[in-house]
Amino acid sequence: MNHHEELVHILFDRILEILKVRNLNLKIMKRQGRKSNKRYILGYINLQKRIIVLDIYTPKTLKPKSLNGLIRTICHEVAHLQKPPYRQFHRGKWIARQHYPEFYKKVDKNIEKIKKDNILGLHFRK
Repeated sequence: MNHHEELVHILFDRILEILKVRNLNLKIMKRQGRKSNKRYILGYINLQKRIIVLDIYTPKTLKPKSLNGLIRTICHEVAHLQKPPYRQFHRGKWIARQHYPEFYKKVDKNIEKIKKDNILGLHFRK
């Protein structure tokens, strides 16, 4: 592992400790062959296996992403576990609600908890 990947694993463990979430694993998203600047996936979570997969490099230049962006992405993915998706009957069809107002409130609460931390709060603007 290189230095940035080790840093992301330490960051992930600290965030889980602050948010009081257990039994969650981290994987680093691998690039498929060549670099692609059209990749918009920052991360995703597998709720059954309890694995979060993060893209820790920028798509075009393959430089390490900022810790601020990674913290926000991890908080977003952990919120999927805290406020899981549900099915809703809408306009005659069943849809899966993954991102809804209560979900985004939970993401904001997670980020506020991180901002109050002495170490990780330094990565946010005041």
